[in-house]
Amino acid sequence: MSSLTVWGQEKLYDTENYRTRMAEFARSPLTKGQIVFLGNSITQGGEWNEYFPDKNTANRGIAGDNADGMLNRIAEIAESKPKVLFIMAGINDISQKTSNKIIISRIRNIVYQIKYNSPNTVIYIQSVLPINNDFGRYKRLRKKEKQIEKLNKDLEKYCKQRGDITFINVYPSFLSQKRKMNFLYTTDGLHLNDDGYAVWVEQIRQYVE
Repeated sequence: MSSLTVWGQEKLYDTENYRTRMAEFARSPLTKGQIVFLGNSITQGGEWNEYFPDKNTANRGIAGDNADGMLNRIAEIAESKPKVLFIMAGINDISQKTSNKIIISRIRNIVYQIKYNSPNTVIYIQSVLPINNDFGRYKRLRKKEKQIEKLNKDLEKYCKQRGDITFINVYPSFLSQKRKMNFLYTTDGLHLNDDGYAVWVEQIRQYVE
C-alpha cells in the first residue's frame, strides 16, 4: 500500500507496522486511568508492565512512528482519560528532515488534544535520546546530533512556557561524551539494550511511583 497524503505531504508514519500496531490497540483498548507510554520504537521496546508491575501501564509505542503519527492516534488515548501520559517523540521526524518548529507544533497539538479531552491527565514530555553514529547504522541521522540537542532545549522551553506539563530531561544520562550516546546502552546507536532501559526507568521512576 502506498503512503497516503495530506496537504500534499506523505504520511510518513503510515507503514505496515503502524497499521499492525493500530489493529493490536483496537483489540486491546485502553482502560480508564492507566499510565500510558506514547512514542516510537524506543518506547515500544520497553517492557513497561515489568518495570512497573503494580502501576497499570500501557505501551503505545510504534516502531517508525513520528509526532504526526502520534497525533493521528492520540484520540484513543485521550478518550481513555489516562492518569499519566509519558511522551517521547521527535527522532524519526528528525530522520525525515522535519524541522524542530514543525515537530514542536505537532507535539503542541498532541498536548492540546489530551488537555481538551482529559484535563486531569498528568503529562510528561521526555527529551529525545542521544544517538551514536559510530555504529554507522542510520545514515539519515548522520550529523543530526545538534538538531537533537536543540530540540530538547525547545521542548523544555515549551513545557516551561505552558507551566502545566513537566519536561523530563533523560538525555544527559545516556551520554558518554558531548552529543554521543554511550555505546554501553545501545544495540545500534539508536535503540536501547537492557542496560539502556534500566537507565531510562530510573530516570522516570519518581514520576511513575
